[in-house]
Amino acid sequence: MTQNSRMPLAGMFQELGPVRSGEPQPSVHDSLRAEELPDLADVVAYLKAGHVLIDVMGSVSDPFDPAHRIIEGYTIMTDGDWLWRQSLAFFVERRNVALPGDFLSLIRGRAYAVPDRSREELLAYTRVAHEQVF
Repeated sequence: MTQNSRMPLAGMFQELGPVRSGEPQPSVHDSLRAEELPDLADVVAYLKAGHVLIDVMGSVSDPFDPAHRIIEGYTIMTDGDWLWRQSLAFFVERRNVALPGDFLSLIRGRAYAVPDRSREELLAYTRVAHEQVF
């Protein structure tokens, strides 16, 4: 991974605040699936099993129910290929939010198992996450 590397982002919805990269952020409301995933539990388990890169304690308002708070909405996770907010698992499971097609294909292609990453790789991904997200 080079110093100017970038990773694709998932779950960086505009309702949760801007990201540093300046990339266009989708609205969570425009990211809804028509049908529930047949492998929903496995996909959610993968998202929850990602490597934590930046652990930020806090909460965000649920854009679908502003009276509800989502714990740890700013924590950034990875599988080594994608970056996502920890709260993405909640949105996928409880709000029927879709993942980017390439990300979903990768998860399924890995049989829902997040690959191990070395300490050095995780440090490099953390630098990328700082540059792109915060």
